[in-house]
Amino acid sequence: MMVILEKTKTQLKLRHRPYSVWISIGSWVLGISLLALLIYIQNPWLFYIWWMPLVPILNILLSLLILLLAGQVVTCHFDKDYNSLTLKRHGWLKTKIIFHSLADILDVQLKSMSWRHDQNASYQIVVILKSGKNLPLSFWEWSALKEKLEVVNIIRKFLGLPPQRLTW
Repeated sequence: MMVILEKTKTQLKLRHRPYSVWISIGSWVLGISLLALLIYIQNPWLFYIWWMPLVPILNILLSLLILLLAGQVVTCHFDKDYNSLTLKRHGWLKTKIIFHSLADILDVQLKSMSWRHDQNASYQIVVILKSGKNLPLSFWEWSALKEKLEVVNIIRKFLGLPPQRLTW
């Protein structure tokens, strides 16, 4: 879920920490590790098969890869004083900072991440630029649609855009 860090007349700062991704991957690694331990206790002969010890190791490596790609903390800073949008994606290995002018922003919307467009679909918050490029503010977010719509409307109000309404 996106959290409002600062909200003034000229500043709007939001942050998204993907707690659900971190918890899911931690649970997955712990669960597979415990399963491997139970298998080893019940049937220790299975670990003499050359590839069996590789399964938990490959699981941990794959989980770390997903964590590196999807576990980024995103900070979004709208600044009317400097007429800028700063999008900072902080991961374990690198930090990527993207700058855009507020004048480049065409719209802020909830976009469906699937072919369905109802309230059960997964949505993400997207800043649409005049160039046609979409800037997603978060990637792996499983918060409720109502919360996402509130964040979109806070951003839209700050930018002087009318609120977004969803109709099904």
